Amino acid sequence: MEKINEDNAARKLRWIINANFKGGDFHMIPGFSGNFNPGPEEARRLFRNFIRCVQNAYRKKGKEFKYVFAVERGSRGQKKIHFHVVCNYIDPRILSDLWPWGRIKFFPLDNSGQYVELASYIIKRTSKTFRRGEMSYKKRYSPSRNLIIPEPENEVVPRSKWLKEPRAAWGYYIEKDKTVNGISKVTGYPYQFYSMVKLSDRPPRKAQKKKE
Repeated sequence: MEKINEDNAARKLRWIINANFKGGDFHMIPGFSGNFNPGPEEARRLFRNFIRCVQNAYRKKGKEFKYVFAVERGSRGQKKIHFHVVCNYIDPRILSDLWPWGRIKFFPLDNSGQYVELASYIIKRTSKTFRRGEMSYKKRYSPSRNLIIPEPENEVVPRSKWLKEPRAAWGYYIEKDKTVNGISKVTGYPYQFYSMVKLSDRPPRKAQKKKE
């Protein structure tokens, strides 16, 4: 059940990242350096102040700060707390100046528009911290209020129409290595997960001409 919960969390986080962020945006990791190793409450306070300062910095640039974050506490050495934040682009020097307690690692998002590996990585790295409950966050990840939160559409498919190889809609292709078929251990019903990626350079479908 723990593995199922993690997979579900990673899938929902992927939907959020895919819907709100693009190539050039950031996965950034603010951490604490040197001998400074704040406890959970102080780390929460410092991070909360950081978010407020970043929001103001974006406003001054005529932008709206969008983000989703999760928190991790390392399991080795000093077990320092750090945050995984996916956010829209701004000059990284501005962000670094607003986080004086350590270094921020920046990882630009690629142009694929599909961030399944990133979502899975964040959930995997932060799961132990979430389960321990030491940071007092009630959710695995926390999105800003201005994000699009995609809602899935459920469809009951008759067995006669069940396809082991799903078909892509016009203007999309299916990531073959992301297609998963299986039987739910909870419900006993078959399930299928797959991802369709938009082909931005595909020409629009031509209208068919009728013979007169």
